[in-house]
Amino acid sequence: MLSSCTRKDDIALEFMKEHIDELKVVPRVLVNTFYELEIEPIRAMEKIVMLPVGPLVPPEILDNSLKCDLFEKPKEDYIGWLNTKSNSSVVYVSFGSLSTFSMDQLEEIASGLLESRRPFLWVIGDFNQSAKLSNLEELKKQRMIVGWCSQVEVLNHQATGCFVTHCGWNSTTEVLAAGVPTVGFPLWTDQATNAKMIEDVWKSGVKVKRNEGNEMVEGKEIKRCLEIVMEDAKMKKNAEKWRDVAREAVTNGGSSVVNLQAFLDMYVMHA
Repeated sequence: MLSSCTRKDDIALEFMKEHIDELKVVPRVLVNTFYELEIEPIRAMEKIVMLPVGPLVPPEILDNSLKCDLFEKPKEDYIGWLNTKSNSSVVYVSFGSLSTFSMDQLEEIASGLLESRRPFLWVIGDFNQSAKLSNLEELKKQRMIVGWCSQVEVLNHQATGCFVTHCGWNSTTEVLAAGVPTVGFPLWTDQATNAKMIEDVWKSGVKVKRNEGNEMVEGKEIKRCLEIVMEDAKMKKNAEKWRDVAREAVTNGGSSVVNLQAFLDMYVMHA
């Protein structure tokens, strides 16, 4: 919930400040989280009517009936490809629609994925960049690179065993609700905070370490993180625990459902 954009030169700082100032005027806000996940920060902001109503994910995941592409975009056969893989064997890699990387960093990511010797589904939105990868042909063997995919559908597929993510908040709540272990690769604003929570508090994943000299995440570091996340039974169990808690929060009688009803009742009373 709390952003890490505290530097004066951060472009998101003024944006966050405007929202915080607004809360002083109308101290009521619905939050895409669930109470059990962030008990301490929610209690710390008790002067604001802070109502967690998340995770905001398709209700179909609650009964494992999610089978359609919510946005009806071409699937490029990635679901068919996932269907051929063993349970919890695939590394899913996506850094959101706004993230960009240098070619050097993309090459390091590719190197780490290849060295892990695991099947992976990698989303690269910029076709021009993916086409320039030096080991593209090798990457395509037993692996899949796409320009877009239905993330919720992939995360909840039985073949997905790990999510390499920038730790944007939507991706964070989606992976928690899916119960998939995480490799955090934060880039900016609140992502470093989210990655730290995943590793140190929720214990459902690890965060990559950057090279101190050039801030690059090297291929060997990505491989190291994948080995930990894919083989740590306790981490997988923690991820599954948060999945169960998240889903319980948005079922009848759950904390998020109760909070949403309280919010609606508040406005009915003052109507």
